[in-house]
Amino acid sequence: MQVVKSTALASIIGFTELTKTGTMITNAAFRPFPIYGMVAMIYFAMCFPLTWYARVLERRNKVGQHR
Repeated sequence: MQVVKSTALASIIGFTELTKTGTMITNAAFRPFPIYGMVAMIYFAMCFPLTWYARVLERRNKVGQHR
């Protein structure tokens, strides 16, 4: 998750927009648990593939491994 969280653009736009949209929908629908659950799944769906791909690239380039 550090890939997305440490990127300023993704952090500001991605997470803030998701939570703000979730709050707006919650205020209209009065169903916070399913809505925030969906927001969490969307955020996970954004972060997990990027994190996985970054790990693959690190292993391929042997970045961060001590000799």
